[in-house]
Amino acid sequence: MNLTELRKKSPFLITGIIIVSVLLLIIIILSFKKRAVQPSSSPSPSPSIATNFIIPSKIKPEQLPDDIKEIRKKVIASQIADNHGDILLYKTDTFIIEYIPSPDLFMVTIKKDPAEQAKKQAQEWFLNFGLKQQDLCNLPVSFILWAFELRRTNPTFSSLPDGCTGQPMQRP
Repeated sequence: MNLTELRKKSPFLITGIIIVSVLLLIIIILSFKKRAVQPSSSPSPSPSIATNFIIPSKIKPEQLPDDIKEIRKKVIASQIADNHGDILLYKTDTFIIEYIPSPDLFMVTIKKDPAEQAKKQAQEWFLNFGLKQQDLCNLPVSFILWAFELRRTNPTFSSLPDGCTGQPMQRP
């Protein structure tokens, strides 16, 4: 018996097989979509683990005092490499300083412990250009920890420069 004879004898059987096949295909597709949408079962970081986030400056570069604008230009001009549109300014085994044109941010990525010491060294790098500590808040400079292990070992690490609160700082 060939397929044509089978179709003539039992049109409902072939229609049923097609419907069941389509339904199984839909169920399989939906189950894969559902897995892709569900959050992973890996534990989410607890509140006691430092998180990487960026607090954008509320002061635009054009609102900075003229002397800070000039120093900012010098910092950006100290570029040592172009990193796919981001400007690499300084690099050590412990941290990397980059200028990200959009969203107009100086990013310090800390790669190794001790993270607080690396943060202080990176801040010193900026201060050597003639900036004051409070200027780092408005520049803006943001710090991130490279790996989850660093966030775990430095739970109180702040992404803001020392002395910053997330609010614009006024110069004396």
